[in-house]
Formats: sequence, structure tokens, C-alpha cells
Amino acid sequence: MRKIKRFKITLREREILNRLMRELPLLRRAGFQSQPEVSAFISEIFKQIDPGVVYEFNQDAHWELDDQSILHKEMFSACAVTLGDKLAPFLQALPNDDKRTAAITVILEFLKTAILFVVDLIKEQAQKEECETLDLQFVYIPPFGAAGAPKMLREAVRLEKTVADKALPTILPHLHAEKIEVSLAPDGQLLPTYTSVFFVPWQKAKKKGKK
Repeated sequence: MRKIKRFKITLREREILNRLMRELPLLRRAGFQSQPEVSAFISEIFKQIDPGVVYEFNQDAHWELDDQSILHKEMFSACAVTLGDKLAPFLQALPNDDKRTAAITVILEFLKTAILFVVDLIKEQAQKEECETLDLQFVYIPPFGAAGAPKMLREAVRLEKTVADKALPTILPHLHAEKIEVSLAPDGQLLPTYTSVFFVPWQKAKKKGKK
């Protein structure tokens, strides 16, 4: 049961603006003079994103990741979500590091929105199968650098790094990640840069007790 999808996410301008306005020293160093300038900056970044996802449901799957076969889950959806390849040149063209840091803060908010969009799709799918989803577990999250990451990414449950490094070359072909132009660079980072890979475990829904 494989899904390949291009999708749209909401701008959430007011929410992201409020988030950025808590970083006034950063914004001043970046050269912003007013709140409308920051709002326009958020909108400009939004125009650069082209979200895509591939995800696949696995039941009783056993993906061989290493000699110990560390990863084994009875039911789960494996997912790769990307914001597309326009963000890297956009960031490179910005005039200073502080403006790049502000931009990455915005991008990570959009990545969070994209991930939650996909998680909701999977949750709906699970409910149709009389199942429920558990908390997602990340295999790969892009580096934050000096940017402020959303709590969901900052405090995310992750595979141990050595396991994750071995897992990615196995997971991406299973997902046919090339369908959304996602690939693994020689240094172990995913391309495009703002891409995430994660699992959403399933379990049979608990039946309500009789009254």
C-alpha cells in the first residue's frame, strides 16, 4: 500500500510571525526594520516550497538494516517528506547569516506542518482499518544549525544515529523516494536539504469496554 503525493500546506503566517517576533535581536541583525517586512519574508519563503511525500504501510515487515536486524515493527508506515529543491538556492542568495538563520526557522515550521499533514493522512488510513497510530519516530531530521526548531522536531524521538545511518539506504529504495526527487548524499545527509524520514507505528484499536 504505497502512496506518492504532491500536496499543499497552509501558510500559517500569523503563527510563524509570532514565533519569529520572539527573536527580535536576530531580526534586527538580519536587517529587518518592521513587522510587515518579516511577514513578506515568510510569504516569500512559502513560495519556494514544493512539498512531496512517499509513504508505505508495512504489516509484519522485517527490514534487514544490519546483522542484528534491529528494526522490527509489526505494523507501521514509513514516510519521506520533502519541501522541495528551491530552498537551498534561496538560502544561499540571502545577504547574511542572520537572515539565513531566520529563514531556516521559518522553513522548519513549514516542515513541521508538512509532517503533521502526512501523519493526519496516515491516521485516517489507520482508522479505516480499525487501527490507531502511535507517536512517530524519526529516522532523519535535517540539521537545525543556529535556527530555532519547533518543539515537535527539537524533542522528537529518533532512532539511534548508528542505526539510522544504516537504515536510510534501506528505507529510501523501499519507499521509491526518487519519485519525489529525494536521495542520500555521500555525507549521509538527505537531498533536498529540508527532508525528513520517519515511522508511524500502528496498533489495533482498543475496543471500548461494555457498559
